[in-house]
Amino acid sequence: MSTNVNKKAVQGVRYTDAQKKEVVDFVVSHNTASGRGGQAKAVSKFKISPITIGAWLKAAGVGKSLKAAKAPKAAKAPKAAKAPKAAKAPKAAKAPNAAKGVRPRYTPAEKKEVTDFVSDYNAANGRGGQSKAAEKFKLSPITVMAWLKAAGIKKAPKKLVKKASKLGTAGRPRKVAATPAVSGGITNKLSLLLSLSNQIAKAEAELAQLNSKFSSIKASL
Repeated sequence: MSTNVNKKAVQGVRYTDAQKKEVVDFVVSHNTASGRGGQAKAVSKFKISPITIGAWLKAAGVGKSLKAAKAPKAAKAPKAAKAPKAAKAPKAAKAPNAAKGVRPRYTPAEKKEVTDFVSDYNAANGRGGQSKAAEKFKLSPITVMAWLKAAGIKKAPKKLVKKASKLGTAGRPRKVAATPAVSGGITNKLSLLLSLSNQIAKAEAELAQLNSKFSSIKASL
């Protein structure tokens, strides 16, 4: 027996039930006589791994210090392979939530609704349509201003603003201070116009720079 077991241990061949029983019986006999140490002796005698002998003892229901060897348990019949589960249908993809910090895109119709509201409000009240639109539609005043500019809508006409400023409570006219006349001859007036023209050009240049910077920052978002 020992010669056959050693050769099979080297070759890695499976052991027969008779060979396993021989090793188990040796361990039981040694433990019966000495109380313990049968597994270590079997390792030395049969040149088999302690883990392998331990597995055989466990399969045979033999404890380390069990005095009587128990008959090995009958091998359990292999369980029938479970039928593979039917593949679940893929769930419908949910619409992605708007990412935080990303501004929603507005349709031309939505933009037109806002610009029309501003125009109607200014026509009725003289001014303030931009602020009211920002409050009503939950928009930034800068966004409303950009849409008005893109639609070619300027601020409320001066006549309407002037008329609204003259009206008091219940439509009563307010007292407006008279605009002081420009004194001097035609030369002084031309000089004043030239000065105002230069100021306007400078202001428009600064406004263009601000608009360019605003557009650049907005595009980077």
